[in-house]
Amino acid sequence: MNFIQRLSTLFFAALVWYSAKAVEPQELLGLPYTDPLLSELRSSFQTVEPVESFLPFLKVYKIDYQQDGFAAEYNSDVALYKIALFDSGYSYESYKGELPFGAFWGWTLREVEKKSGLLDFDEQNPYVRKYITDDYVIDFYFEDGKLYHVKLTSTLKRLQDNFKKIKLATGVRLLPDGKVAEGDVLDGTGTMTWGNGTALYKGEWSYGLPHGKGQYLDSFGNKYEGEFKLGFFWGDGKFFSKPYQYSHTGQYAMGTKHGVGKIGYANNTTYEGDWLQDIMDGEGVYFAGKNYVYKGEMKNNAFNGKGVLETPQGRISGTFLNGKPHGVCKQETLDSQQSVMGNYINGLKNGIFTINLNGEKTEVRYENDIEISNEKVEPEMINSGQQ
Repeated sequence: MNFIQRLSTLFFAALVWYSAKAVEPQELLGLPYTDPLLSELRSSFQTVEPVESFLPFLKVYKIDYQQDGFAAEYNSDVALYKIALFDSGYSYESYKGELPFGAFWGWTLREVEKKSGLLDFDEQNPYVRKYITDDYVIDFYFEDGKLYHVKLTSTLKRLQDNFKKIKLATGVRLLPDGKVAEGDVLDGTGTMTWGNGTALYKGEWSYGLPHGKGQYLDSFGNKYEGEFKLGFFWGDGKFFSKPYQYSHTGQYAMGTKHGVGKIGYANNTTYEGDWLQDIMDGEGVYFAGKNYVYKGEMKNNAFNGKGVLETPQGRISGTFLNGKPHGVCKQETLDSQQSVMGNYINGLKNGIFTINLNGEKTEVRYENDIEISNEKVEPEMINSGQQ
């Protein structure tokens, strides 16, 4: 990678980090692992391989991002219920994101209380001051009178308030309440069935859950093969659905398509790109048959944002809203000899458009796709940059 490429990479990372750090950590509590805010934050981290640990008796999934001074604990529903932020330490580098109340490492207790209001004492630790609400508890740790560590814990109320988000984020999960067919289904390799053979999992187990590499089959014609975590499809995997006639190869989290993946349907429709909780979301390429291709931003399973749509008749480039041109777009033939450029509203031309027919330009005014008037553009106007 040359200097310019490194500089571009660092600049992009800085933009992502700035966007992520604008969210105060208490806003993240109670969110499922795959929530967009948490996904954005993780994408800004420098830690390549976070340290994962599972505490089955406490039903805790813990992830340490040591290079980023951040540790997260998720409950049995994989909802974030504890965060630890570090200024520095034996294993952690300093957390550079937003601290609660806009505080900074090294602030005194008085400086923190100017932002937060009076903090409560911790009867068990004289170096800790607490900020308590109905939604969360924040512990501020001071050493030599300076802030060096922060812990945040969600309340049960906050988790309950986020129940719908957690439920929507949760896909297929295999709980160990079926019938053991063979092997070790606690911490080894084994097979379990559910519903008198309606569903089957064969593969690796840890913590009494499908965890590692394995295969899932059911009597409806669905099949998944790949990585599992805590009973979920989680990691890289391949899924085929006979009833819905599609196959997907890519990344999963919490039982949903999450990350980068490719899906293909029986009608020759395919999509390859970013996914968020089973939804096409991010950058991708969408093929509708062999002749229609969209490359650009996706949101809510539709063309949303900047992109280019190519058809047998030509291409449309610009911004889209729910699959339709919306905003300033350019429609042109494949040889670029003929084009129409102007403002669209929900797929309809509205305003002044510049029409280019083999070098001759005309201005046309449209209202809801209906031509109102037209005027030839003089060459000197073209040369002067006016349209």
